Amino acid sequence: MPKVIVFGVDGLSMPLLQRYAAQGVLPNISAMLREGAAAELLPYISAWGDVNFVSFMTGQAPGTAWQGQAMPANNAERGNLLAALARAGQKAALVHFPETVAAEAPHFTWAPYWGRAQSWPGEIFKPSGHTTRYAAHTGHQQVKQQKLGWPPSSSLAYHDKGTWQALEQEGDRWRMTLHGEQHHVVLTLSLQQNHLVLHLPQREVVLQPHAWSEWISLSALDVPGSVRFWLGRCDAQQNDIEILQSQVTHSQGLASDTATGKTLLQQGPWFSKWVMKAAPDEAYLDATWQEGDQQSRWLAASALQLTQQQGFSLWATVHRLVDESHHNCLGQSDPASPFYDAQQAERYEAVMRECYRLLDDTLGVLRAEMDADTTLLMVSDHGAVPNAWMCDINRYLAKHGLVSLTPEGDVERASSKVYLKDERGGLEIFVNLQGREADGIVPPEAFQAVCEHVQHALGNWHVQHKGELRNAVSIVLQKEDAAAIGFWGACAGDIVFAYNTGFVWGTSRGGEDICPVDVPGANHGPQKPTAQTAMSSNYGALLAVGAGIRKGYYHDRHQRGPFKMIDPAATIAHLLGLDPSRLEGRVMHEILDDTLRGKP
Repeated sequence: MPKVIVFGVDGLSMPLLQRYAAQGVLPNISAMLREGAAAELLPYISAWGDVNFVSFMTGQAPGTAWQGQAMPANNAERGNLLAALARAGQKAALVHFPETVAAEAPHFTWAPYWGRAQSWPGEIFKPSGHTTRYAAHTGHQQVKQQKLGWPPSSSLAYHDKGTWQALEQEGDRWRMTLHGEQHHVVLTLSLQQNHLVLHLPQREVVLQPHAWSEWISLSALDVPGSVRFWLGRCDAQQNDIEILQSQVTHSQGLASDTATGKTLLQQGPWFSKWVMKAAPDEAYLDATWQEGDQQSRWLAASALQLTQQQGFSLWATVHRLVDESHHNCLGQSDPASPFYDAQQAERYEAVMRECYRLLDDTLGVLRAEMDADTTLLMVSDHGAVPNAWMCDINRYLAKHGLVSLTPEGDVERASSKVYLKDERGGLEIFVNLQGREADGIVPPEAFQAVCEHVQHALGNWHVQHKGELRNAVSIVLQKEDAAAIGFWGACAGDIVFAYNTGFVWGTSRGGEDICPVDVPGANHGPQKPTAQTAMSSNYGALLAVGAGIRKGYYHDRHQRGPFKMIDPAATIAHLLGLDPSRLEGRVMHEILDDTLRGKP
């Protein structure tokens, strides 16, 4: 039976992948390049995962497939890839895939990626650090002068983690508290024969320095999950102790099918995020490496279990360690960044390189254990390029009389001619039209004039840098023209736009509508899908190997044009013997071997 494993990698950049493969640190990926096929994929606007992994998995452009973040479309109604699989009696497993793709029975879902601001219901306790040096971690925190990300209240671009909690000493013991919305647990620790010991009902666990403990069930404390700890510092004489605590997730309720979920948990508890971020100045970066590696291998094991043993034709996930490293490190390692320092660049690039190397290990596991009827696709939704300028779209539109703001900087919808929706990614502008909007103020006869006003304003948004003019916006199209880039239907904005290379969405405490970013970083979502530097690019990547794949082929987008983000779904359908004609992409015959190339 033909099977396809899609190991999605958030943010993977083909130029960086090729760079590290050439350095000899990616043996398995290098083998995939030799023995399989590779290509870059053109993302849609916005160039972020929720839009592009949805388009990838459904085989349909955003105008058809994407209603908004966490708003999945009806598969059967849209006739997408998952519907085609169900019609053919085949099953797909989406494991920690964006929740904006629904996978009802006969398909299977596990812990869909939670992209909302609210707390994830599957999480009991957030990953945290516990320390006797609480003031040292929290006393010198500075309020960020800018927030980068969409919606404006977000700070997604920073990928901050590492909530620190205070360890409290009581005599010769220390109290560790785990706080959750529905559970609250107090644990005690003591020093015994130079070992730090965690005391639990009916058992004790010795914590070893700089290593994760075993997984510890909390069921005896009426918590339906498991936890583990990393001992970072242990000088009891100086009362200097630091412990990292893993995320604790529910042992039930993460799977759409209980029996299949139990099978996956045999390889260990699931965690969706690690404690500390992937950045060179993190004190416990080794803990991040281990968590990222173990999560990646957990995902690989689930792929092999479900496709090789349980009859699933398609398995897909998205792993996020690489993307996090780009956000935290590319801004200091790419010479195109305003924060580039040649003497410090290698420190930051080493973090990205290690994330790619850990990914390489997982691909080696998949290749070694998948059977001859399986095709492995490693894919990404976009890449990244460094940030240089912050753009506050609402403040800029307010300067042109198109948006009204409160003194706090919030949009007053009832008196604004246009507005943006939080769930639509921050690159679509809607006219506040009478008769269509509940509080619309723009009469129908003024609709076109308002659209042209917006287009003119965005086309003239610019900065002067080193004596040269740089446009903040690279693409701005009215809805009827945006059909050429995949936008149509009732959900799409009246105007679709994208920022230029190096320009990122955000807000500033200083109230500027455009200004230099104040901290180094890299992004993708707001920038044009074709953004690139000499080191990296915003294009997605695809590597394919195994059944039906041509050997040693690289699709050069400069000579042949890029594949679109919807083309892999049609190709997956083709590999699985399905009719791809109802999908919007085309079969990527160029990457197929002679047994499948050109077959209907």
